[in-house]
Amino acid sequence: MITQGLLYGALAFAAGALLGPIRELLLVPRLGGMAAALAEAAAMVLLLWLAARFVVGRLPAPSRGARAALAGIAVAIVVGCDVALGLLLEASGLAGQRAPRSLAERLVGLPLLVWLAILPFLVRRRAPG
Repeated sequence: MITQGLLYGALAFAAGALLGPIRELLLVPRLGGMAAALAEAAAMVLLLWLAARFVVGRLPAPSRGARAALAGIAVAIVVGCDVALGLLLEASGLAGQRAPRSLAERLVGLPLLVWLAILPFLVRRRAPG
């Protein structure tokens, strides 16, 4: 279960790490901060669903407890990696190179964390065969 939770969290963080620079470099200058954050969130909704489906489909017997552990580990991984990346960007000076994000733009990520946590309960395993 730990391995699957780590995989789910890593996939979720990787999706955000891929989409974040696209948002900042391509979408923000063209659409503005909030529209870019919402566009990124829409893509993340789909990518997180695909990640959950991939991981839950590989669980031997996805009980409610197993799904809860999967969700908890994934959320911890995403939040921990996000904090670590923010500290790294701050220490490197790169964080100061970007335009500040409004509170509303930053809050777009909270529903995505909830989505990340509930998806293991929503997706179904594929029938073997």
